Amino acid sequence: MGYGDFDAVSLLVEGDVDVRVEPGLRTCVLVCDEFGYAFFTPPMLVETQDDQHVGPNALNMHPAQVLAVLGAMFPTPPEPGQAPSPQIGKDELSSAQMQQVKQSLDANPPQKFDLARKVNVFNSFIEFVELRLTGLHIARHTVQLPRDLVLALRDDATAKRLLTTFKLVSDDSKVAKEAAEIDQRVRALRERYTRSLGDGLGSVVLRSKRQEFTSEVQVIGDSIEKFQAKVVERLEKELTDSRKKLVEGLLPALKKSTPPALQAQVSGKPTVEVLRRYLDDQLTRVFPSAQSLIGEMKLELVSKGVTYETLSNQEFQERVRAAFPYENWDKPFREFEAAPTTEATGLLFD
Repeated sequence: MGYGDFDAVSLLVEGDVDVRVEPGLRTCVLVCDEFGYAFFTPPMLVETQDDQHVGPNALNMHPAQVLAVLGAMFPTPPEPGQAPSPQIGKDELSSAQMQQVKQSLDANPPQKFDLARKVNVFNSFIEFVELRLTGLHIARHTVQLPRDLVLALRDDATAKRLLTTFKLVSDDSKVAKEAAEIDQRVRALRERYTRSLGDGLGSVVLRSKRQEFTSEVQVIGDSIEKFQAKVVERLEKELTDSRKKLVEGLLPALKKSTPPALQAQVSGKPTVEVLRRYLDDQLTRVFPSAQSLIGEMKLELVSKGVTYETLSNQEFQERVRAAFPYENWDKPFREFEAAPTTEATGLLFD
């Protein structure tokens, strides 16, 4: 029954009592001659054993019920010498099981049934959460250009994207806009459900809203998977267009001043086509592929419980109250006294 009182079982075995095993059984039956009683032993870890308690603690079984129980647990052999299999308690308690249970109780003994030693149990109203979005910030990626290509540019649109680095994807591109829309959905979700406690403590969410929050995270996560399935090809085209545009923007400057690295590889003045090919080759070397650029797009929700020590901290409570000013609780958890239980194998004996 999970009481951990192993000596009682040992006494039964030593007294040559037929002890059998039925995992999960928690019902108690006592049969003496033709009388039978069904009862449940009270959970001593959470309930006092009051000798002054007045009232029934068992049910008197009907004679037919007594016979049915005995027949299920200890059936009568149909013929002498035969051993019928019972419906309940088919397996005898082996010495190996005895040793295993004893070792388990020795290694992790249950607490004594002393209700003066109560365990403080708490139920937090909040939970730490972190929402991580990766692979969606496409428009932020830049590329470092070769030094001999950072020259005067022909058009202002390219010049705005070129300092010492070049933005790989324009903010106006369709791919960047769709990625930004997903990013905005994540920001809105984070702002709606989570509250930052500041000073590196992280963000928390009400546990009562945890399921709703998780469901909305899943919806956005599904959108990201669909977006990722089609974005590589489209992003590769965006990168190709950016590279071509940068080639045309740099070409006039190279016409006026040929880079020494190129001049050393040609006889005479390079043609426009050679300059264009040179620019494209140089940029292809530094431009990443679409797949390496986005990596793995995903929205990850990381949750962590709050310790009792943290919840009990006065400053932490004040920050939580400030974060959720409309919640009608004085502190962000409920606590009560209880005691842990232990599990054991159900045993039958005759």
